[in-house]
Amino acid sequence: MVGGFFQQSSVYMPLLAIVTAFVLGGVVIWVTSGSLDTVFLAYEGLLRGALFKNRGLSESLVATIPYIMLSLGIAVGFKAGLFNIGVEGQFYIGAVAAAWMGASLQGVPAIIHLPLTVLAGAIGGAIWAAIPGFLKARTGAHEVITTIMMNYIAFRLTEFLISGPLRDPNAAAVQTPRIAPGAELWSLYAVPERLQDPLNALLVALIVAGVGFVMARWALPRLARRQRDEGRAALLNSALAQAGVGVVAGLLAFAALPALTRLWWPFTDQYDRLHTGLFVALAASVGVWWLLWKTTIGFELRTVGANPSAARYAGMSITRNIMLGMSISGALAGMAGMMEVLGVSICRCLPLFFSSGYGFDAIAISLLARNDPLGILLSSFLFGAMRNGADLMELTSGVSKYIISLLQALLLLFVAAPPIVRWLYRLRAPGGREESATVTRGWGGQA
Repeated sequence: MVGGFFQQSSVYMPLLAIVTAFVLGGVVIWVTSGSLDTVFLAYEGLLRGALFKNRGLSESLVATIPYIMLSLGIAVGFKAGLFNIGVEGQFYIGAVAAAWMGASLQGVPAIIHLPLTVLAGAIGGAIWAAIPGFLKARTGAHEVITTIMMNYIAFRLTEFLISGPLRDPNAAAVQTPRIAPGAELWSLYAVPERLQDPLNALLVALIVAGVGFVMARWALPRLARRQRDEGRAALLNSALAQAGVGVVAGLLAFAALPALTRLWWPFTDQYDRLHTGLFVALAASVGVWWLLWKTTIGFELRTVGANPSAARYAGMSITRNIMLGMSISGALAGMAGMMEVLGVSICRCLPLFFSSGYGFDAIAISLLARNDPLGILLSSFLFGAMRNGADLMELTSGVSKYIISLLQALLLLFVAAPPIVRWLYRLRAPGGREESATVTRGWGGQA
């Protein structure tokens, strides 16, 4: 019965990969420490640090946010047949662009300044990714090589800018100036206070109105199909009704949210770093899913990624879709860097050294989720929880926190090579054939 489930379930391979990686990681801890108790102490510390210690869950979510954005960027590239290994560099450029925009304007309200700063981060990452995309489309230069080179250029360029043109002359540390309050991503603790400003409440109301309009565009036509009255069905299908839902939702949010959050708000820890970027990441995951599976743009990206010859025969522009896929991928990575500056950095600035390899971890996350935007949410949380819980694991068990890197490597190995997992568990591939790992096209765009 269990074997039948594993044979038919669409998620069994990632689950088996996770279980196998943790089992083998436990064996390594056992062998190196000489004690089986150490294995249980290590995993108990990892679990407690990730979820149950003070601010454990929120800190895991803080680490999850950039993982979501970066993994989404890699997934978009994969769907377009591109291996964007340069998201780490795009992460840096997005952070630099956001730090510059956030500090260059002073006294501008959040309703203007925050969108501009978010846009700056996205554009910075998109431009940096578009360069290898252009080289790929026009010269056939493989994106793996060019994005790796662009990574190192981004690292050194960021160091130069922070140490020179963008350096804060009044700070002892090497860092950019602090961004203006209007450009900050709000911590969830500060939301009630922020909403007391009418312009901030208006910003939130506009966002809620946009979400309400999108949901109405999805839901009202489905309700219309169930109506027997043609007039009522036509009304539900009208753009006016859909816009009306958005307007009503925005007005209710503007009028009610400031008072309601004052009366009750679940985030009461002033030292909690969890910020509103979490909602942006969740929205981005849904948005990427919708883009890839519900739009013409997404269909073309997936077609070019699956079979460029067929896409060309169907009249799709290979050059445009490669450029577009890389630009969207880079924009998502740039937004991840933007969030680290606007929402996480203690100084609300960009220090000289601020990243810890989020972009490279995101490759494994995207593969573990099989490049599914919604599956990336769970995979990112797993990696964020491991990253956050590693310190307490080391403290309680004496096992080096770098064992997490081993677990991540094993996860990547088992996800990329399903035959190993099938051999370990004596499972047959559905339909009598093995699944293959997600790969991109070869050199010069040739299969």
